[in-house]
Amino acid sequence: MRAIGASAAGRGGGEDGLTVVEVIVAGMILVVGSLGVLGMVDTATRNTFRVEQSQAVANVLQREMEEIKALPYEEIAMTTLPSQVSDEDNPNSRVVGTAFYTNRNGTGLKPLISGGSVAPGPESFEVEDVKGSVHRYVVWDNCIPSLCDDGEFLKRVIVVVRLDTTASGGVRRYQEIQGQVIDPEAEPSENPGPAPGGGSVTPWLLWLTDTTCEKSSRLEIEGDHLAHNTRGECSSGLKTGNDPGAPDLLWPSAPPLTLETPVYDYATDVEPLGSPDHDKGLQLMVGSDCGAMPATAVASGPDGDGDMFRKLHKWITPPIPSASTDLTLTGDATLSLWTQSIEGGVYAAQMCVWLFVRKAGADVAVVQPLKSLPYFTYSGSPWPSAGWTEITMSFDFDAATGGEVVLPPGSRLGLALSVDDGSKSGVQILYDEPSFDSRIQLNTTGTLPTWP
Repeated sequence: MRAIGASAAGRGGGEDGLTVVEVIVAGMILVVGSLGVLGMVDTATRNTFRVEQSQAVANVLQREMEEIKALPYEEIAMTTLPSQVSDEDNPNSRVVGTAFYTNRNGTGLKPLISGGSVAPGPESFEVEDVKGSVHRYVVWDNCIPSLCDDGEFLKRVIVVVRLDTTASGGVRRYQEIQGQVIDPEAEPSENPGPAPGGGSVTPWLLWLTDTTCEKSSRLEIEGDHLAHNTRGECSSGLKTGNDPGAPDLLWPSAPPLTLETPVYDYATDVEPLGSPDHDKGLQLMVGSDCGAMPATAVASGPDGDGDMFRKLHKWITPPIPSASTDLTLTGDATLSLWTQSIEGGVYAAQMCVWLFVRKAGADVAVVQPLKSLPYFTYSGSPWPSAGWTEITMSFDFDAATGGEVVLPPGSRLGLALSVDDGSKSGVQILYDEPSFDSRIQLNTTGTLPTWP
């Protein structure tokens, strides 16, 4: 075969020219390389769009909630009641007659309120290239004794944003925000007088991070790493393996955009058998019965179960500063987690959630759901398996002795997660990433803490 651009005499015995085969091979390499570059560009474009969606949705939710809360109390009710639909991707699927499930898993049924100024929607919105619809709901809530006596004194507002389209890489049926509004004329049923910190209910948002709690603020994630052992003291610092170390940090600000790419693996020592590259975020192994898990104990040494730290994970806030006087949890919380099954498996799973207060080196389970179990549960049957999906769990709780939960200066608020042994397999959780910003919102009275 003759070389292109060279005569036989000019070539002699050398290889100065290119053969047709070499040109074809070079072209194939160029095409394959270009496809790789195009793939990276496409991924970056999807990630950027997902971030735009998250920011746009957060802004719409916050704006809608502020507008509703600015209305006179008597007007915070729906103009008409919505009708139930069968489509699970539509929040109206949670409507049952004249009531609404405040939790996505079909719990927390509360009566809807009509006769006010809040239009239920859906109402279309458009923010640049992000489009969707807004749904609004108002229900009666139970008021704690220190704020008002039971009756029509406390309302819960639920604002839902449903996107028209969603970028690849995340399954997002819809996002929501919930908040309470108390009647300004309500009177406490016990110990009449001003409630601690005032009667104003303020939402306190805390994001799950991959930074350990001995740090004074969130740190940038440096890469994939072994699972953190979060069962010890903050002063122990970062530990892996069976040696108890610092819990991870609950932090009052969303993850910055610098953490967008890539998505990291927070537990490289917990690898799926079939496709180890499939897992990202934290992989929680199946624990024992949640009632037997040591969620409210601070470990001082290795556990008899060498995998306990892979079955139970904790996050806590920095210490409550002295300026945050009378910080009180009203007993209303919403946990939003981005999660999916292991390796896309289709199976049922149940997650258990603990809220606790750490005082003087001990975790005190002072918050109890409905004055019964010391933990909350969320069941998925099946658990989300078609990519990262946001699940939302709403909780109503009291202190162990009844009433609100006071967080004194120096204490820390904590969150622990585990997978019940009735589950077929563990689950994955993603957080500390702007598109997948797992977080908890608690309604409070008093002064919210501020940290450097």
